[in-house]
Amino acid sequence: MRSLVTSELFRSLPDAGLVVMRFNFRGVEGSGGEHTGGAEEHLDVEAAVGAVAGLVPDLPLVLSGWSFGADVALTVVDPRLAAWFLVAPPLRVVPLDEMGAARDARPKRLAIGERDPFRPPASAAELTASWVNTEIVTVAGADHFFAGTTAKLTELLVDLARRLVEA
Repeated sequence: MRSLVTSELFRSLPDAGLVVMRFNFRGVEGSGGEHTGGAEEHLDVEAAVGAVAGLVPDLPLVLSGWSFGADVALTVVDPRLAAWFLVAPPLRVVPLDEMGAARDARPKRLAIGERDPFRPPASAAELTASWVNTEIVTVAGADHFFAGTTAKLTELLVDLARRLVEA
C-alpha cells in the first residue's frame, strides 16, 4: 500500500476527478488475518470492491493493482467492475487459469515497465495473447517500480476511466 506506485496513484488520481481507495491485504502491517501468498487475498479485493461500489454506484469502477496486487486483482470478476488497470503484474502469483478476468469481455489494460525484470512486456504479451479485450502498454524507461514514470501510469488510468465514462 505504501509503494511508490500505489502512493502516487492514490495521491494523483483524485486531482483528475477519480475516487480512489487503497488498502492492505490481510496480515500486512496492521491488517487482521494471515497473509496467504495469493490464495485468499481475492477476498480482500472483493470486500474493497463492495465498499467502493456502494459509495459511487453511478461511476464506472476500475480495479487496479500493482505487482502482487495486480495478479490478485485479475482473479476478481465482479459484475460491478467496468475494467481492470494492472501495473507490472508478474503473472505468476496465482495460477493463470485462476485469473478469471482473462476471459472477461470488459477492458483490461496492463502497464508494464520497459525494463521490468519480473515480467517483461514481451513475455506478458505472450502469456496474455489469448486473453479477451486486453491491452499491454509498455512504459518507456520504467522498471518494475516505475521511479520517475508514475505520471505515465496516472495518465493511462485516467484515459481508461474517461473512455468508460464516454462509452
